[in-house]
Order: sequence, then C-alpha cells, then structure tokens
Amino acid sequence: MKRVLFPLFIVLTSLVLFSCATNSCLDTDGSPYKRMKYNEKAYNKAFEEENYSTCISMLRGRNKDNRDIKDNLDIGMLCYMNEDYKESIRVLDETDALMTEAFTKSISRETGAAMFNENIAEYGGNVYEYLLINSIKALDFLKLGDMENALVELNRGAMKENEYLQKYGEIILNETVSKEDGESLNKSAGSLGLDLTQYKSETPKRPTMKDLYQDSALLRYLSLLLYTANGDRSSAEVDAKVVSTLGSKIDLSEDVKIPSGKGRLDVLALSDFIGQRHEAKFETPRVLPFYLPIDGAAPILFKVKFVWPEYSAQDPVVTAVVAELDNGEKKQTVVIEDFDQALSKDVRLKANKAFTRSMIRSITKKSAALLSATGGMVAAKKIAENGSGPVAISAQATYIALFHGAENVIDLIDKSETADLRQGIYFPRIASGTGFTVEPGTYSVRVTYFKNTEIVRQENFSDIQVKAGKPTLVVSSCLRKK
Repeated sequence: MKRVLFPLFIVLTSLVLFSCATNSCLDTDGSPYKRMKYNEKAYNKAFEEENYSTCISMLRGRNKDNRDIKDNLDIGMLCYMNEDYKESIRVLDETDALMTEAFTKSISRETGAAMFNENIAEYGGNVYEYLLINSIKALDFLKLGDMENALVELNRGAMKENEYLQKYGEIILNETVSKEDGESLNKSAGSLGLDLTQYKSETPKRPTMKDLYQDSALLRYLSLLLYTANGDRSSAEVDAKVVSTLGSKIDLSEDVKIPSGKGRLDVLALSDFIGQRHEAKFETPRVLPFYLPIDGAAPILFKVKFVWPEYSAQDPVVTAVVAELDNGEKKQTVVIEDFDQALSKDVRLKANKAFTRSMIRSITKKSAALLSATGGMVAAKKIAENGSGPVAISAQATYIALFHGAENVIDLIDKSETADLRQGIYFPRIASGTGFTVEPGTYSVRVTYFKNTEIVRQENFSDIQVKAGKPTLVVSSCLRKK
C-alpha cells in the first residue's frame, strides 16, 4: 500500500526521490539533474520506461539557458511526475517569471512572426498554461505540506487571470490586419493575378468572448479546499459558485460546509495528457500561372498555401475514475476541468489571426520573389533573342536558370510556412474529483482508472488521517499516452 500521498492540511508523508548530502551533485543552476545531450529516440525510450530523470536531463541539455518556456513547462511537469516537488516548484517559478515577461511584450515580440514564420517569435506560453502552472505549484507545495505557500500560488493565479482579461483579452479579440499589411497584401495579390475573395470562405472564424479562457475550475477547487481548511467559508462559497458556473457538476456543498462532527476526504484525479494541436492548411494545386512580360514565354506555375493551428479531440486513455474507501464506500469522480476544452479555446483564439498572417506572408513573399526574378529573365531573354553565338547561348541558359530558380524559391516559401503548434505536452487532460463525508479517523483509498471496462491503473493510499471539520485531499494521477 502506498503511504498517504497527500493528507491535505494535516500531516504529510512524502517520498523523496532525489537528495544531495552536499551541493557537489547539483548542476550549476542548482538543479539535481545534470544536463545530457538530447536524443529523440533515447528520450522516447526513457519516457516509455517512466525514467523521468533522464528525460529531464535531456530537456535541460536542449534548453541550455533555461529560457525556453515550452521546455521549462515540460521539465516542471516531469519533475512533478517524478515526485520531485521542490525542483518542480523551482523550475515553474522561473517559468512563471518568463511567461509574465513574455505576456507584457506579447504584441511587439510577434513582429518577426508576422514577417517570417509564426515559430520565429518567442514562445510565451498559452493562457491556460499561464494559470495552470500556479495550480501545479500549489499541488507541489501541498505535497510538501506547505499549505500557506499553496494558497499564495492559487491567489497569484487568480490575480494573473484578472490581469490577462483586463490587459490582453480585448486586444486579442479586436486584432485586425494593419492598414499597411492590408495594402501590401492587396498589391502583392494583384501582381500575382489572385482574387482574394475566393479564399475568404477558408478563413477560420474570428474569436469571440466565449473563446477567452476566463477562469480555472481546478484552481478554484483547490483554493476552496484551502479556504475551508482555514475556516474561511465565505471565500469557499465564492469558489464553489465559480466552479459550478464554469460547468463542473461536482457537488461541493459538503466541502464548503462540512457537517458537524464529520470530516471530509476528497480525491483529486489527474488523468491523460492534454491533447495536442496540429497544422491545418489550405493548399491549391500548383496550377496558378504567373505570366511573364515576355512574348511566348511559359508562365511560372505556383500554388497558394496558408496554415493555422487546429485541434480535434482524440480518444482518451482514461474514460472513468473510481475512488473506493476501505469501508466499502465507492464513488466515481466528476470532471472538475477538461483542459482539452481550454486548448480548443486557445486554438480558436489564434486560428483567424494565424491564417491571415500566413496569407500575408505567403503571397507577399511569392510576389517579391517572382517580381525580382522577372527583371533578370526579361533582360536575359532579350539578349538571347537579339544576340548570337556564345553570348545568346549563355543568356538563354541564364533565363532557364532564373526560371527554375524562381520555381525553387516558391517551393521553399511553401515549405517554410508552418503553423505554430508549440505547447506544454505533459499537463493533464482531465482534473476530476469526488469526496466522502466520514467520521474522523484513519482511512485507506484505492483509486482505479478505467478505459471502458478495462483497468488502466490503480493507486492505493493508506494511513489517511481525517479530522473533524477539516478536508483531507488525496491526489492521484494517471498521466500517460496510452
């Protein structure tokens, strides 16, 4: 039987997986994970074997200056999965600061993306990640028995959420193509003989207020339990209402007001990895002609390709979670927050803008490339037709080289046009929970994860101390790809 993973707010027994008698085993930045050269095949093998220490060291080897937010998010979650909660806090603290910095300059940092490629811009994280790391850090602190700092993290998350909505929500929803970009696009499309109206139907819908990630039910659920433990019933009631407003059907009434003489044993289950976005594209066959101002010359054929991020639901690894006490009482958990819904919102928030910028980049770069090549081809063709001997032959060769060179450049422009699919990949897909109102005492809990009727994983927790008037939280997880 596993010891109490997380007897919330009372006594904590935690498993220390990595400790150092001296600082000699720490890396230069204080991490216990020495940097290793990243190798994708070796990384995947280590991950499948749940050798998360090796995975962390490899990601650290790839992220040499510790400033890659995407890698940091994955490292922080891998530390959490490795039960190295102190290191998870350290990494996510640094990442939190980097994300805050990135959000404050979120508009100016996208200049390169608008001109070259979405992936050239600094990755600042997605909004749900911006808030989710506070919930993960709160769980880290709670697993270390530090209730005070756990509540600090949850309050920080709530403050960040309000700041995001006030500062950035309206800006994101009202973003439009600048006058200069619009004029450049129309001019470039005209030079290519393109009618942009035929592509309007392919444009993803503009986002609305419904696509803004406005609150985290998981964060509110955790703060509710902390407020109840502190005797702050009014704040707990507010959080319970928000969780309900966000769509969760979990019954929190006896977490807000624990019946007299009873205790509360709550179970939080984190299951599956969050889904991943993929690239959507609109692409025509290579049949669009660019006519050269040369009599009898064959046109250069090109295509248009526009890309944007997209999300589609995937089959879950876990379809149900059941918590069972040693007294025989059994309950199925209820979804508190589905982070795939947050991911889907984030994709809808960005899709229209990404499509439009892709269109601008693709068309303006192709126009510039073809117009640049045209001058040389016209000159070469003129010499070839009016000259003779080696000079004419050389000019004709130059014309052919420029013609095929223009085709190659067009192909490279299409290949360089890729959607921004970056995100943390180890966050949970589902946070679900349930609770038992019980007599004060010591309990054991079994948490079983099912895919339909098949058992995927079981976790057993023992020596769970429940006190009258207090909630005790057990946190279980089944974070896996298959």
